[in-house]
Amino acid sequence: MSRLNLYALFHCNLAFSLIPRDEYPTVLKRCYWPLLRIAGEGIPIGIEMPAWTLRQVHGMDPGFTAELKRLIRGGGISFIGSGYAQSIMPLIPAGVNRWNLKLGNRYYEDILGVSPAVGLVNEQTFSAGLVGLYKEAGYEAIIMDWNNCSRHNEYPEGALYSPQKALGRDRDEYINLLWSHSIAFQKFGRCVHGEITDEEYMDYLLLHYKEGEERAFVAYSNDAEVFDYRPGLGERPRGD
Repeated sequence: MSRLNLYALFHCNLAFSLIPRDEYPTVLKRCYWPLLRIAGEGIPIGIEMPAWTLRQVHGMDPGFTAELKRLIRGGGISFIGSGYAQSIMPLIPAGVNRWNLKLGNRYYEDILGVSPAVGLVNEQTFSAGLVGLYKEAGYEAIIMDWNNCSRHNEYPEGALYSPQKALGRDRDEYINLLWSHSIAFQKFGRCVHGEITDEEYMDYLLLHYKEGEERAFVAYSNDAEVFDYRPGLGERPRGD
């Protein structure tokens, strides 16, 4: 069977680019609510939020988290975790990372009624010691960037298009691995902002299609706040 299956996840983080607190409602309206409407129209997507951001959003608009919860239960949204705060985990003691993941799960459960099975590795910075921590926190898979990983490892090309496994400190310790893709999310953003045409973007996606193979490829895996918002200014991007 020849098929290219696309998936997308949006990282929602109110600590993004020092967003002023008084602009949080603007980000919620322009950047986060549209994601729920997309999912409500039958296009399944992934949404990831540090629990700190989830708490801020819940305090501003409980209706948003109620709709998010409904869509998660209905399968329209796959909720992806990352802990309480976005932090560069390999630079932080294991005990702090363990607490961060545990506290995040507590608020995910309290507000959304879910314990995420998939985690987006913060700042896409990996170390083998994280595998055990994520598994201890109940995660079944993590998401990491293909481009950086493949640059420093000799991966076969086909490894991009299917789930893999990330090894921990011991060769018998591993966790399932899904790919993000920094070039792909840049292409998506450039298309949305009118810097390349729809046709050019489709040509890029088709580079990842191969006759006779069924593949999976991530179309977007980055910030939600870059769409319809200018950080720090509360303005719409030029050309809107």
